[in-house]
This record gives sequence, structure tokens and C-alpha cells, in this order.
Amino acid sequence: MPNGEIRVIGRNKRILNILTLAIAIGLGLLIRKELIWYVSRDWTGYFEIWLSELGQKGFWALKGDFYDYAPAYMYLLLIAAQFGAKSMIAMKLISVFFDLVLAAAAGLIIYEIRKKESLAMLVFGIVWLAPTVISNSSMWGQCDAVYCSFLLLTVLFLIKDKSRTAMIFYGIAFAFKMQALFWFPVILLLWLYKKIKTIDFIWLPVMYFASIIPAWIAGRPLTELLGIYFAQVGIDTNRLSMKYPNIYYIIGELNLPEWYGDAGKLFAVGIILLFMVALIYKLMHTKLTPELLLLICYSQGALALYFLPQMHERYGYFIEIIAIILGVLCLKMFWVPVTHILITFITYSYYYNYDKPKNIPFYVLALAMLGVMLYMVYQTFRYDQREEIEYEK
Repeated sequence: MPNGEIRVIGRNKRILNILTLAIAIGLGLLIRKELIWYVSRDWTGYFEIWLSELGQKGFWALKGDFYDYAPAYMYLLLIAAQFGAKSMIAMKLISVFFDLVLAAAAGLIIYEIRKKESLAMLVFGIVWLAPTVISNSSMWGQCDAVYCSFLLLTVLFLIKDKSRTAMIFYGIAFAFKMQALFWFPVILLLWLYKKIKTIDFIWLPVMYFASIIPAWIAGRPLTELLGIYFAQVGIDTNRLSMKYPNIYYIIGELNLPEWYGDAGKLFAVGIILLFMVALIYKLMHTKLTPELLLLICYSQGALALYFLPQMHERYGYFIEIIAIILGVLCLKMFWVPVTHILITFITYSYYYNYDKPKNIPFYVLALAMLGVMLYMVYQTFRYDQREEIEYEK
């Protein structure tokens, strides 16, 4: 056999990429198949009740106030509810579909930056097989892949300098999950640097309002639909962190939540404001490249999650995917997604084993997350366009 050729494939890298992709997708589906029958506490406490209501009353069930998720996701659950006894599987399969969308969007971002098909395939495979991505959809039955897919598409079209399309996708992400607002400071920063047109901000309320129209037609009062996210803010206030390993596990997540709750929000706003001001100074001397945009997205999200109270363990989902993309762009940073995903996966395991002892205390995980966050903030500010060669390696 001639040197450099592979049996059957020869020298055709595209065939190798396609075969690798097919194997990765197959393995990911098999893993998800093994986990999909797991019944989580969120299913028995919330989703099962919601799907039962939707299954009995159909579309008109949307007029009720039994759900506190955004109506956009309830429309997807309405589809799952049609499968009766298998509605839990249907609900999880919807999230699995968005796992594919998420992985594809991550791959497209890499391809847009490097124009290398092999790197795009690699990122797709890593995201698709990431333990937290698999667990979130097929085991937990959560929908973080849905809104994060649209957030990634937002990033993709920002890199493409297509402001309107980016803001449409950002509006869709917000219509599915309020947590999309964690990255609104990044949107404002890009607006300051004329990467986003002022007129395109209209898509944020437009997409949300469009998403609540069906539920409004079904009979739920418009004031309730407009205030769903405000209602979400008022829950989970009995502790300072809802299993996200942040500063509140260092000071004690049950330590004076009625006092530290509001103060913590103001403190987090102050931290983010200082971060944004520092970025403004940096961008006066540094070109906003795709790599720097990704670093900003990670650091902004990490700071918000670390200092805001009442954060859930799942809220770091988006920056974990951003970390994977950055890790592939710059291999010396690949330890960041590995560490971040490992920490998150440990917190997921604590959710599944609610009454079991914790092998690693939360304050240890919080300190580890602090180290990762500080490293990424440092990398954001030390980034220099002249060092892009390092990202090519």
C-alpha cells in the first residue's frame, strides 16, 4: 500500500471525516438510548404534570397557569404530549434533536473561523459526545440545548457580520429561556462597536411577542405571558446557589439568603460593569476577532454565573460549548472545557443522587471553577491579534 493511504479510503480526507462523523453520531445515539429511560425528579415534579395536562386538553391547555416555562418550549411539549405513555421519551428526543443542532452550530463556527472541515467535524463530535450535553437531554430531560443552539447561531452570524440574522436568533433564544440575557452585555458591547445595528434590537421583543401569541390565543392573559420571566425570578430564593459551584458555596449557600440575595445581584452587576468597561478600553487597541469574541462570551457568562445568586447547575451549559470551541482553536486551552465539563458533570451526578453523600464538597468545586474563570478572564485581556498563530497550531 502506498505510504499515506488508508485501505478503502485512500487519501480522501473527506471520506474519513464523514465516517468519523457517522461513528460519533451512532455512538452518541447509543449512549442516549441507554439513558433515555431514566426518570428524573424534574419529570415527576413538573414535566409529567405538564404533559398530562397538555395531553388531556391539547392546545387549549396553554391558557392555564400550570407551567412556568416560556410558551415557546410548551409548544414543543405539546408535540411530545401526543405520544401518551411515551411522552417522556418524545420530550427527551426533542432535546436530543437540538443536541444535533447545537453540535452543528459549533462546527459551523469553527468552519467560519478556520475554513477547515476536519476541525468542524472534530468540534461537532466533541460537543455531541460531551457528557453534560448527553446527560442534560437524554437523562435529565432538560431543554438547555434548545436555547443554547440559538445562542450559538447568534455567535455564528455575529462572526459573519450579519447583525439582523444574529439578533433574530438571539430573540428566539430569549423566547425559549430567560438565561439568554446573561449575554446581553456582550450584545451591548458589540452595538457600541457598531457590530450590531440599533434597528436590529427590535427583534428581541418581536421574537418574544411572536412566541407568546399562540398561548394568548389559547386564552392565557397577556399580562401573565409577558410576566413569566419576572415570575421565575421570584422562585428559588431560599438559598444563594441552586447547585452552581460559585462564590455562594464558598461563603455558604444557606448563609443569610434574604440579605445576600439582592446584594449579590447588585454586586454581580458591578463586576460585569467593570468587566465591560475594561473591555471597552481593550477594544480601543485590539481588533475584535472571532477568537476574542468567543473569549468575551465565555468570560462574561462565567462572571455572571459566579457572582449572581440562585444560579442552577445547568446554567453554565452555553459557556461549556464556547470553551470546547476555544479549546479546539487553541489546544493549550483544551484543559478548560475538560475541567469545566467535569465540574458540571459532578454537580449533575449530585442532582441524580440527591440523598447520597457528596464525594467532593461544593466549596472545592467552587474554588476550581474560580480558577478556571480567572484564567479565562486573564486570557481575554491578554489576547493579542498578533498571537493568532497560536490558535492555528
